[in-house]
Amino acid sequence: MSFDTAADRAMPGRPPLQFVNIEITPLVGGQLGLFMQATLLDEQDFEFVGQELANAHVDTLDEAIALIRQNVAMLAIGAS
Repeated sequence: MSFDTAADRAMPGRPPLQFVNIEITPLVGGQLGLFMQATLLDEQDFEFVGQELANAHVDTLDEAIALIRQNVAMLAIGAS
């Protein structure tokens, strides 16, 4: 999502986060499929927008949790 702003105006912040959907699925071969999506509110058009955060195959639950932590931390930094 890009924003065009006049030179004297501050760049608008990220749309407010509504929730994060996390799916962990066992895969054939023992891996886990991890999918994360954030749902944001587009206040201009009054609609919800889905933003994919992660879509990966990992070997362990610890790797999945590390990837979840990384993406949640990124959201926290973007909100401040």
